[in-house]
Amino acid sequence: MGDDKKSDSPMSNPIAWVFRASVLLLGAVVALNLAVAWLRPLLPWLMGGIAIASTIWIAVAIIKWRRSKF
Repeated sequence: MGDDKKSDSPMSNPIAWVFRASVLLLGAVVALNLAVAWLRPLLPWLMGGIAIASTIWIAVAIIKWRRSKF
């Protein structure tokens, strides 16, 4: 029993801080890799849907712009 208190600062132990940052980065990379693997079969459909939606949006914007000129 003495002055053996732990510091609440996250930078007090740089090895633990680097370890936690590395584990967080590794987890993010694994999660991103799993998401890409699961979405790969759906990717053509997603890209097609985005392309169709953006084409329709551009067509509507052009039609509105041409009508507002007159």
